[in-house]
Amino acid sequence: MNADVTISDDRFAFFTREELLEQQCMLLESELDVMSEELAGSREKIATLVLMWSGVRNELRKTEAELNAMKYELQAVKALEAKRVGPA
Repeated sequence: MNADVTISDDRFAFFTREELLEQQCMLLESELDVMSEELAGSREKIATLVLMWSGVRNELRKTEAELNAMKYELQAVKALEAKRVGPA
């Protein structure tokens, strides 16, 4: 008995080539719709993160400015104390 038996007629072909291509197109369209929705959601999340980062960055700049002002004030106070105490 030959194990490499192939069927050469179309008796077992349930769908035509066009039907298979139409099915493939419908699957691709469905996948594209899902991916488009996911992309839109991801874009919204990215936009939210960018806004959050902008707020954090602005807050960081403000805090750094306050820190620098406090450092300057501390140096001024130390300089005044050194003048008041005088050389040791």
